[in-house]
Amino acid sequence: MESNYSPNTQKTSEVLIAGPGTIIFFISTLYLLRLVLISTLPLAPDEAYYWYWSTHPDWSYFDHPPMVAYLMAIATNLGGNREVFVRLGGYLSTIVTLFCIYGSYRVLFRHRSEKQGLDVLFLLNITLLFSAGCIVQTPDTPMLLFWSLALLAGACIVSYNAKWAWYFLGVSLGLGLLSKYTMILFVPCFYGFLFLSRDQRIWLKHKEPYLALLIAVLIFSPVIYWNFSHHWTSFSYQLKQGFSSIPKGILEKMGEYLGGQAGVVTPLLFLSFLLYGIRALSVATRSDRPACLYLAALSWPIFLFFALSSVKGKVSEANWPAPTYIAGFILMWHAYANYYHFRKMHRRFMKVGIILAIIANLLISVHLVRPFLPIPVSLDNTRQFCGWPLLGYQIEKTIESHPSTKPYFMLSDKGTTIAEAVFYSHGKYAGFDYTFPARYSFLGNIKSQRGYNAVIMLHQPREQAIKFMKPYFRDVLFVGQHIPVYRGEEIQDLSLSLFLGFDFLFESPFLKPTDGLVQ
Repeated sequence: MESNYSPNTQKTSEVLIAGPGTIIFFISTLYLLRLVLISTLPLAPDEAYYWYWSTHPDWSYFDHPPMVAYLMAIATNLGGNREVFVRLGGYLSTIVTLFCIYGSYRVLFRHRSEKQGLDVLFLLNITLLFSAGCIVQTPDTPMLLFWSLALLAGACIVSYNAKWAWYFLGVSLGLGLLSKYTMILFVPCFYGFLFLSRDQRIWLKHKEPYLALLIAVLIFSPVIYWNFSHHWTSFSYQLKQGFSSIPKGILEKMGEYLGGQAGVVTPLLFLSFLLYGIRALSVATRSDRPACLYLAALSWPIFLFFALSSVKGKVSEANWPAPTYIAGFILMWHAYANYYHFRKMHRRFMKVGIILAIIANLLISVHLVRPFLPIPVSLDNTRQFCGWPLLGYQIEKTIESHPSTKPYFMLSDKGTTIAEAVFYSHGKYAGFDYTFPARYSFLGNIKSQRGYNAVIMLHQPREQAIKFMKPYFRDVLFVGQHIPVYRGEEIQDLSLSLFLGFDFLFESPFLKPTDGLVQ
């Protein structure tokens, strides 16, 4: 690292990646491709799970707050229960997120070339993390939108001392908390930045920072009320999930965490984030530059938090530290463009990283539609999209071939399986997860189905499943198997044994208070 911390302004005026028109065209093409993908891909299990939420609006849900379900409900009520409308709200959210990220760059570095803001959008769009978030809709998608809105509001506070931005920040923070609990990390990061920055510390003596928090709490209060009414089940579940320890060594867990991040960001861009981000962090702490310190505070603590939680407990899922890269890529690119771009070795390193990321992005996009990459089927996550429309067809044909004056409902031993079954049978039948009924508490108690017939979908072997289910019904009939085939191989972990259960006996003497169906 050179000792001179002044950026090379003469060099940063040149085009770093491509001209503005080329970048806008490239991103627009990516979004058109993604629109095709969200229209043609069957729902992933988690997407079907959140869609099932959306058919029963509530203040909150077992796993997450309700925003992802609200977005799905709005779009599907307008366009129908088709894949494209299930995903449309999240897809549009990512577009707004791009505008917010660009706005944050322009506000924080308004004296720099505006082309650099577009460069950041280009880089984010070629990461696998951002691409996946545009296609598969999860609570992360709206959360990242409101995180980027909060980042933009904070940028206005840092650069313009804008009092109005505090209220915008409070609303964004509250809506982010309605999306995913990870949004809470914005609070210690941002207020920690205020405390550390000499220029911004004065805000802590004003009312606006505390009013912003009050606004956020008021917006989030329905989720608090829901948790209070449900024995704090969602809060306790997320804490247990994130911090429950697993029997692995520290180095192994850290390797998994870093490897997962390198995989979803792409390896060389992840290295760029680390190397250039550390340089920017050094500049920020040595010279107290508010913009750099602000971005560092909204990225590195999150990355380190999930690294620490991975070491202490369960290894973080690859998407959990996603907010890191909103501010982190702005910071990384600012450091690269102003301190390293004029060096040939660094330019080549970045160029290779960009090319490899683009290739990876395009290959995986094609693989989603026509699988061809030589990935072992057991490790190929694309298999999660396979077979669900066929399952819905099998369910409808099974019910047609066994007509009854009694209504049908559906049972499964996995919540995401039942959600896929409900979606691809066109929402005609209620579906219950008997192993974890709290996930579908919005359906009410299963005793409402007493006397009905059921289509039962179990991941257990046939004999074991029949023995388990017989006490719950007057009779149980095996009707076949659902075995998805992906790239010529049967997917055993998605295979199901299908049964019909006749006359659900909720008050059967075989039922015990500890049985999942009774809870």
